[in-house]
Amino acid sequence: MIPPTGRRGRGGTLQQRLLALVLVPVLGVALLVGGLVRDRTAQLRSVEDVVAQVRAAVALDAARVAVVQEAVPALVLRAHGSAATPQELAGLEAADVQRQLALARAGVDRALAEARGTLAAPEARRTAEALRVLRTRTADDGTAEALFSDYGALSSRLGVDVAAHVRRARAQGLDGAGTAAVGDLLRVSHATTLASAELPLLLTAALADGARADAARGRFVEVWGGYRYAAAEVVANSSPDVVTAWAAAVAGRARAVDAAAAAAATAGQVPSQERLPALLEANAQREAGLRATFDTAAALAVEAATAQSRRVRSQLRSLVALAAGLLAVSLVGTLVVRLSLTRPLDRLAAQARAVGAGELVDVEESGPEEVRTVARGLAAAVEGLRRLRDQAQAVAGGDLDSEAARRPLEGPLGEVVHASVSQLITAIQERERLRADLTHQASHDALTQLPNRARAQVLLERALRDAERGGHRTGLMFVDLDRFKHVNDSLGHAAGDELLRVVAARMGATVRAGDVVCRLGGDEFLVLVPVVAAPDAAAGLEGLREPAQRLVEAVSEPLRLRGREVRVGASVGVALSGPGTGPEQLLHDADAAAYRAKAAGRGVVEVFDERMRAELDERSATEEALRTALVRGELVLHYQPVLDLASGRTRSAEALVRWSRPGHGLVRPDAFVPVAERSDLVCDLGRWALREATAQLGRWDAEGGERTGLAVAVNVSGRHLASPRLLDDVLEALAAARLDPARLTVEITETVLVDEPLALEHLRALREAGVRVAIDDFGTGYTSIGQLSRLPVDVLKIDRSLVASIDAGHAALVRLVVSAAHSFGLGVVAEGVEEPHQLAHLVATRCDAAQGHLFGRAVPPQELATPRLPAPGAALAGAAAPPAPLAAPLSAPMPAPRG
Repeated sequence: MIPPTGRRGRGGTLQQRLLALVLVPVLGVALLVGGLVRDRTAQLRSVEDVVAQVRAAVALDAARVAVVQEAVPALVLRAHGSAATPQELAGLEAADVQRQLALARAGVDRALAEARGTLAAPEARRTAEALRVLRTRTADDGTAEALFSDYGALSSRLGVDVAAHVRRARAQGLDGAGTAAVGDLLRVSHATTLASAELPLLLTAALADGARADAARGRFVEVWGGYRYAAAEVVANSSPDVVTAWAAAVAGRARAVDAAAAAAATAGQVPSQERLPALLEANAQREAGLRATFDTAAALAVEAATAQSRRVRSQLRSLVALAAGLLAVSLVGTLVVRLSLTRPLDRLAAQARAVGAGELVDVEESGPEEVRTVARGLAAAVEGLRRLRDQAQAVAGGDLDSEAARRPLEGPLGEVVHASVSQLITAIQERERLRADLTHQASHDALTQLPNRARAQVLLERALRDAERGGHRTGLMFVDLDRFKHVNDSLGHAAGDELLRVVAARMGATVRAGDVVCRLGGDEFLVLVPVVAAPDAAAGLEGLREPAQRLVEAVSEPLRLRGREVRVGASVGVALSGPGTGPEQLLHDADAAAYRAKAAGRGVVEVFDERMRAELDERSATEEALRTALVRGELVLHYQPVLDLASGRTRSAEALVRWSRPGHGLVRPDAFVPVAERSDLVCDLGRWALREATAQLGRWDAEGGERTGLAVAVNVSGRHLASPRLLDDVLEALAAARLDPARLTVEITETVLVDEPLALEHLRALREAGVRVAIDDFGTGYTSIGQLSRLPVDVLKIDRSLVASIDAGHAALVRLVVSAAHSFGLGVVAEGVEEPHQLAHLVATRCDAAQGHLFGRAVPPQELATPRLPAPGAALAGAAAPPAPLAAPLSAPMPAPRG
């Protein structure tokens, strides 16, 4: 089927649409859950980073405490080697100090090793390297103050690193409890860092002297004040567990360190030698307590982070479970909808595809109400298509009046379709009528409504086949109207068309029933006689002569056209079929008979019998021989002199063609020129005559003598005159002979001016080229004297019948023609002058020139003489007196033209 031409969407199937409908919210939920999962995952990573940062801070703080614990014995040992060692420190046992230093260094190394396994690995490696350099110093490498300063800087750097890790942990975005726990850890870290620096700074201040002692005391006081503020912050803002741990750390013997520090800061009292071991021990106890407090705060931070991690993991599991539940519900819902909706829709879609493919299937109604509604609509469309199919089948089968073709369809669309089908039926009927009209027009003449040439050919072929099967003959009449051109030219084409219609009606009313009148074109008609029952051909032809004569009589009846009575005639040729006669042959035979009838005087019936067939065969043989003669050069020109009657001298000659036919001798023109005029052979003959005549003038000029400078007249047939090549033929002949065009005269007959429409145009072209034109045999055709002023001619040649006639009317006609010609500036040549009295009469009428046997016959060019007339008196005296009719008045009427 042809697909619809409207725009079509790209939508997929209903299942795809349902899946998309389900997937859109599922995808939204998935994106939301994914975002939440990513958030919870990020929280988990933050919590894990908090734990790692706290553990790194714990490890670094342990290292810091261990460094402080290493600094005190190292400072004491450096003091033993100093000359400025106070007496209160000199009593310490070096061995005890060495043992404490070794233990402290081992503790530092362990703490740094543990720190390398955490995020504090870079800081641990840096601290280890700094301790390695610091431990390798000897007593001579610096004072005790410098050593303590290095240890203090290292401890402070570790304290800063611990605080940095704690701050990173707090920046991870923990919840409230986690943030508070990390805050507690940061406060404890700051307080413990300051607490660890109190005793070393106190010892440094005790060991230093002068300005350095003042600076050390100032630094101690600053650290002591910072510690007291940091401790207060811990107690005021930390969680109860941290506060409890802090209180335990600074209680008991650790109070001695706080008391000694307070006494030194407020009163400038340095601990005594006796108190120093106890103070160191108390400081170690306080450091251990503070370390425990730091660990407690760290543990609380880790616990808070771990609790948050558990909550986040629980939320993540809940989100995944929710997403899985939504997906399961969506899939189940999709399956349920598909089972309840897509099955009937799939069935409906399959039925719709079948309908789209041209199958008018039954549509089943099932499924939800909306689907059933669509199914009912499709079923109604299928029913409409079935009725439309029935209408189309009726139209295609030609049953345009059936009930199926006329029954309207339902609904607005049905009305449109019914209107379209009705218009289609009307168009088909109109087309059939038009086809019949065109068929009639193609086979009939538009003017007369008679069968035309093509139809006549078909009817003739059919009649000849029937004649062969039936054993009878078929007759054909070729009717050629006489004088139709004269009526058409004088009254106009409209009158000519009316004449043809009248003639066609008369012929149709005259022929017998069963005979068919056809128009070939122009003024030519055919009458087909399908059945001619006759014992032989002669009897059949004679039987056709009588109806042919009736046609001539019917056509010749006068009729009125435009207020004038008009008469036309008809020349009829009759032919009869024989065994094996074809349509072309029968038409040719009838045409030949009509040509003979027209040549016989018009208004005549001629039958094509064996005698005419023999004449045609002879004419065909003559035509073929004439073609050969042109090739072989058998044609010759003879020349007859034309005398100027005023001067008595020969001024020109007329070229007359002769045929030197082998076996026949010299053949005169009237034996072969008519044959040539029936074909285009006459144009070849005229072309040859023009070339030969002009060439002969050139030869005479070259020879010299009396024939030098003669003019020549050449006869041109009507067919050659109508040829487009005429002017070229004449000019080429003149150019080849290098002649003045004025020496050539082209002779034509009166009938050519009537029968050839292009004659006048070509004659004017010849005269413009300088060639003279003569009307030959004037006085025997249709040309009236009144027309001479409008004709493109130079000379009139009076027909020999008028010159030789003793009729008074003809003699008067000669005088009238000469006088009229001179009035129009034309020359006159008299033909056929054979007697002296004829010459005398022509001289008396002031005729310009004459030719005839009196002056010389037509002879070959080498025999042409140029005779001269005697003096005018002698010529007239020797001539016999003209007969009485020559004295007839000039007003004698002209004979009527022959039809």
